[in-house]
Amino acid sequence: MSKKKVMNITIASIVVLASVLLIGRYTYVHKEHIERGEVIKKEKTDHHFYVFVQPESEGEAVELLVEDEMAWNLVHEGKVYSVAYSWYGAKEPTIEEMEPIERE
Repeated sequence: MSKKKVMNITIASIVVLASVLLIGRYTYVHKEHIERGEVIKKEKTDHHFYVFVQPESEGEAVELLVEDEMAWNLVHEGKVYSVAYSWYGAKEPTIEEMEPIERE
C-alpha cells in the first residue's frame, strides 16, 4: 500500500473513533438518586418549573426540572423527599420520581 492510502485510512479511523466517543458521551443517560433531600426553593420561569433540593447528607443544592406544572404544585418548600433524576448531554436534570418522606 502507498503511504497516502495508509495515511487516509489512519485519519478516517481517528475521525470515526472520535465521532463514536463524542456521540456516546452526549447520549449517555446519567441517573442520580437523593435518598433524603429538602426542597429549599421552588422557581417558575416562563413554562419551566424548577425545584432546588438540598441533600441531607452533604453537598450543594441541585436544581431539578419538573416537567409538569401540576406535579410542581404538589411539591412544598421545607419538606423532605426521595428524588430520582436523570439527564444526558447538555439537557437539564429532570425529575423521574419524587416521593415525600417523613422527617425524623
